[in-house]
Order: sequence, then C-alpha cells, then structure tokens
Amino acid sequence: MEQELDPSLPCSQRLLSAILAMEPSECLISHARECGGGSITEQVQQFIWHHCLSSPGDFHVPYLKNFLKKLIAQIEFDHGYVLDSLYELYALYMTSCKDDSLEKGDARVSKRISFLFPDGCSELQSCPHSRVLVFPLQCSRNMLEGGTGCSIWKPGLFLSEFILSHPELFSNKTCFEVGSGVGLIGLCLAHVKASKVILSDGDLSTLVNMKFNLEMNHLNVEAGMRQRNNDQNMVKCLYLPWESASVSQLQDIRADVVCDI
Repeated sequence: MEQELDPSLPCSQRLLSAILAMEPSECLISHARECGGGSITEQVQQFIWHHCLSSPGDFHVPYLKNFLKKLIAQIEFDHGYVLDSLYELYALYMTSCKDDSLEKGDARVSKRISFLFPDGCSELQSCPHSRVLVFPLQCSRNMLEGGTGCSIWKPGLFLSEFILSHPELFSNKTCFEVGSGVGLIGLCLAHVKASKVILSDGDLSTLVNMKFNLEMNHLNVEAGMRQRNNDQNMVKCLYLPWESASVSQLQDIRADVVCDI
C-alpha cells in the first residue's frame, strides 16, 4: 500500500478544507486530482479516508454519501483502484441513510471554513502558531430552506480573507457589520483584535443562529449597546432591521469601519 499523502502539503490542506466546508463534490474531486498529480491515487484515497471519512463526526451524512458516490464513480471511470474501505462505507450509507428522512424541515449543518496561510506569515496576528485557521459554523443546507441570512456567501469569504490578510486595517478599531448572517466576518474581525465588534441583522432567526456560531467559536456575546466591560472576546449583537433603523441607533454605534456585503 502506498504511503499516505502528507497532510502538511498545500494541496492536501486545500482538499481537507473543501471537505470541511462541504463544497460541491466536483470541487472536491478536482482537489483530489491535484493531490494525485492528475488522478485520484490510492495515496489520496488513504488521506481522504483517514482525515475526512473514518470519523465523520457532525458531517452531514447525505453530503458524504453523495461525495463518496461521485468519488468512486470517477476512480472507476479512470480505471483506478478503489479502496475497500470506501466501498464499505458507501454501502453502509446506502443501507442505513435515507435522504428524504434527513432533508425535511429547516435543519442546519455544520460547516468548517478554513483559511490557509503561506509559510512565513507568523508576523500576522491571524496565524502566529499555525498555517490554518478554522471556524466551525452552523448554517443552512441551502438558501431555499434556511434563508439567505443563514447561508455562507462568497463575498463574505472574500471579505474575510481580506480582513485576515490586512489585520492592520481593522485592529484596535470599532467595526460594525450590516447584515452579519452566520457571523463569519465578525469572527475574523475579533481574530485580528478589533477593539470592538458590533454585528447586526434584521432577522431574528438569523440572529439566534449567529449568536450560536459566535459562542461555538468561544466568543462572548452581548445583546444591545450597553458598555459592560473590556473583554476582548466580547462581540455585540444587535437586532437592526435596516429599513427601520433610527438615526440615534446608528449614531450610538460610532464605528471606524463599516462592513456590508
């Protein structure tokens, strides 16, 4: 058996990050091919098995089932060898998982959004000890079922990358975000040491989900604009429908930086 893929390689980190973020199967297969130099080798399959599938944890099982189906089909189409462990896990999902029983209602899934930093980035506050920063987020499976506020938007990912890449623009400043959704940008602002992070949303269910995500990432949440303490892990969350926001509410915020995607 071939030796497992080195998990510290940039390509393997990109593959793992894509799986944790539950990106489309086609994207994962593209990353897997990159790791194998153009094909999904046994070495790459071993990496996927040990780091992503053998202990799925809070992964959304139908997502893994769909990914395994397409992964196996692609390897077979390329006339490659599929590991027995992948066949066995897919067979288990086929017999024990019914998609329709898990797709009903406004359920949430846990995605983990990873940011990868190049070597030599230790001078950034974003990654003093590691090349990888991971935020777990509870969000909707899709916008049709969970609403736009509980979905992860690509502009939010781009802005998050910008914040982490240029911490000097946000550190020691009061930062306010309009329509904070799942809270990813707020997490990044807190990570680069903004002096105050104020997040807002006009949908109550989105606000509840956002607070859950902040607490899951070990941030303390304060509702309203009360000045309570100087806890650096404190993030303020406001229920603020933009169409009915008053002038006095906005003046009280006094932000140095306003974020809106």
